[in-house]
This record gives sequence, C-alpha cells and structure tokens, in this order.
Amino acid sequence: MRFDFDMRRARWKLVLAALSFSLCANGCTYFADQPEVYPEKFAPIESDRAWTPRSGAANEYVIPMQARPPSTLPEPRATASGNKYDLYALIDIALSNNPDTRQTWYQARAAADAYGVSRAPYYPVISAQIPGGYERQLFELPGQNAVLKQWQITPALVFTYTLIDFGRRDAGAAAARAQLAAANFSFNRKLQDVVFATQRAFYSIGAAKAAVLAAEQNLELAKTDDDSVSRRVDLGLATQPELLLVRQRVAQSRFDLASAHLLVREAQANMAVALGVAANTALDVPTLDSLPIPAGLGSEVDQLIETSLRSRPDLAAQVATLDARRADVARTKAAFYPTVGVTGSYGEQSWNYRIDGTPKVNDTQPQYAGLLSVNWDLFTGFKRLNDVRQAEAARDAAGAQLKSLEVDAISSVWRAYYEFQTALSRYDYAKALLAASQESYAANLDTYRQGLSTIVELLTADRDLANARYTIVQSRADLLTSSAAVAYAVGAIEMPRP
Repeated sequence: MRFDFDMRRARWKLVLAALSFSLCANGCTYFADQPEVYPEKFAPIESDRAWTPRSGAANEYVIPMQARPPSTLPEPRATASGNKYDLYALIDIALSNNPDTRQTWYQARAAADAYGVSRAPYYPVISAQIPGGYERQLFELPGQNAVLKQWQITPALVFTYTLIDFGRRDAGAAAARAQLAAANFSFNRKLQDVVFATQRAFYSIGAAKAAVLAAEQNLELAKTDDDSVSRRVDLGLATQPELLLVRQRVAQSRFDLASAHLLVREAQANMAVALGVAANTALDVPTLDSLPIPAGLGSEVDQLIETSLRSRPDLAAQVATLDARRADVARTKAAFYPTVGVTGSYGEQSWNYRIDGTPKVNDTQPQYAGLLSVNWDLFTGFKRLNDVRQAEAARDAAGAQLKSLEVDAISSVWRAYYEFQTALSRYDYAKALLAASQESYAANLDTYRQGLSTIVELLTADRDLANARYTIVQSRADLLTSSAAVAYAVGAIEMPRP
C-alpha cells in the first residue's frame, strides 16, 4: 500500500511539473509576442536599418498567386485577329480587367449601400429583449431586515419610431444620395481614364514599331552609302576619311535601331499597366499605318468647352459632392431642434421569489407600455455650433474645388484643341518633309556616285531622310493621341461597341 501511494504521488508530481512547464512555456511565448515587452520585434531597430518580418511571417506579406495580374490576355468581347488586338479589343480588355475600374466600381457599390443605410431612420426599430437571472436584495421592514430571493425572466418586444426630427433624416439621406452620385460619376471618369490610357499606349506601341521600321530603313540607307563609298575607295575616287564618316553613320543607325526596340518594350509595359496584366504578357498590335487619320474635330473650341462643362463626369461628381456638403450643413443645423418619437413594448414577466423562508411565490403577468417621448439637448458644450461651422467650411471648400476643376477643364480643352490643330498641321508638314528628303537623298546619292557631290552632302541628305522618317512616325502618333486627348478633355471619349 505504501508503494502504491508513493507511485501515485510521483505521478502527480510529474503531472504538476509538466503542467507548470507548459504554463511557463505558453506564458513566455505570450509575453514574447507583446509589443509592450519587446517593441524592437515589431518596428525597425535603427533608423538606418530595414525592417525584417519575424521568422515564419514573411509569407504573410507576399501577394497570393490568385491575386497577381494575369500573364495572358483575356478574350475580348470586341474583335481581335490572331494575337494582333485592335484598339477596341484592348479597350474592352482594359475596362473589364484593370484593377482601377474595379476599385471605383466597388466604391460606387459601397456608396449605394451607404445610401440604403441613410434610409434606415425612416423605419421603426423593433427589438427583442429577454432579461433574466437571479437577484438577492436586502430591504428594511419595521424592526427587522428582510431578504428577497428571486428568479425572473422578462421577454419583451420593443418598438421605437421617430415621428419628427426637423430634417435630420432628410438631410442625411440627401447627403448619402449625393455621395452616391459622386461615386457613380467618379466611376464613369475612371472608365474614361482607362480608355484614354489604353489609347495612348496603343498609339505609343504603334509609333515605336514604326520607329523600328524607320530605323531599319535608315540602317539600310547607311549600308547603301557604305557600299557606294567603299567602291569609290577601291577605285581611288574617295578617301579613307570619307569611308570612316560613312561607317560612323552605320554605327549611329545601329544605335538608333537598338533605341527604337527599347521604346517598343517601354510602350508594351505601359500598355500592360493600362490593361491590368503582367508586363511579360505576349502582346502585338497593328502599326499606325493601318489606322485612319482624323481630318478634323467638327467643332470649335468654344463649343467643345461648353460640352465639357456639361459632360465631364469628374465635374458632375464634384457638383454632387457640393450637394452632399450642403446637406451636411442642413443636418448639423437640424441638431439644434428636438426629436419626437413613440416607444412601445409588450412582454411577459415570469418570476418566483421567497422572503425570509416564506412559501415560494410563482407568477406570470403581461406587461406593456406606450410612450410619447421628446428628446432635446439644450446644451452640448458648443458642439453643435462647431459642427455647423465645420460643415459650412467643408461646403465652401467643395465649392472652391468645383471652381478649380471648372478652370482646369476649360484649360485642358483649350490646350487639347490647339495641340490637335498643331498636330494636324505638323503631320501635313511631315509628309511634305519626307517626300522632299527622299528626293534629296536620291539626287545626292546619284550625284555622289558620279563624283559630282561630296560625302558630307550625301551624309547630310541621309541624316535628313532618317529624321524625316522619325518625324512622320511621331507626328502621326501625336495626331492620333491628340485626337483622343480632345475627347478625353471634353468627357466624350468613345467606349467600345458591344
């Protein structure tokens, strides 16, 4: 028996030791994870050292695979041929795939839900209340103290409804409705932002690809000059310095070709951002030569300005924001007045109690109430006065912001209009310059081969032709981009056809 008792006592000691160790380990781990105890684990230790997440937690801050941008282009609803996506197909992909549009869409949906919340005070509030429990209470009787011991439960339905609030609900709903309109117009403008970014990237890729083609043609020109000079050197009709000059031109042409290829990659990266896909996504677009050139705008600048003031979603969003701020002013002023409401309740009270050993009493009785209440805060430490001043300042700030946006809109339309007109003229000049440069180069090459012009004249004509080719490419891209910029500034940007 003594041995069994010792064994049981040893087992209990082991259990208590294990329990103590577990509590100590868990307690030490708990305190080790508290920022109050070890703040250096939760913030950078020094001002010149990068912060490193604790071991095992680094993966918590890595973007999950399902949240990363796709590396393949989604199928557009607009037309696409092979892997060459036309402009409407790319715009369709950008609108459905760009995270910026989805973000503003969710914000608009949240604003719609907020408007629904603002309508809730128009409805009554019905709640169920079921208090219950045990109570022991002392109270005085003549010549002695009594003890009341009681179990009770009181289920009830409570009805509350505001009859008059002097405009609080109306102002709150008006503010939420205006904020909803502002969120919707902001979403519309974000769509236009994405469309314009896609157009600009599309024209940039087309221009960069055309620049590559022009650089390849310029390299062929330089090689042609090299062949002509080399033959003349072999015949003793040209000097070695002339050959060095023309080979310098060949090297410059190869450098320009490499730079043109880099511009294509940069333009593809910008397009990937506009589409909301990874930059390494395979993407090919048509060249600018296949795109029609706009002949004009069809409207004068004053008409376009007037259209922008009526059509731009960002201006409409700011107007709605101003309306919301005005509603906020009305709501803060209504807080000076009382609220009038009704409150009703109905329930049952069940209990049993005993007082100092008396027989236990059990009973159930209905209870109900109907009340008309008036609530009026007479003094709140000037809070309501300052609320009104704050709301009025926010309203005036929104009005000033609207004026600023209006000025910016007029300026952007004015600037985009004349940039388009200039781009249109420059494109015509670029075509004439290219034709003249081609004729000049052909003439200089022919006369150089006949020994009637110098290598400097030939290389000058070569350089002018190369610059003319780059100029026609850039002017074509500028004309297309400026045409899209006018539509964007006016707020009438074209969406893809369904």
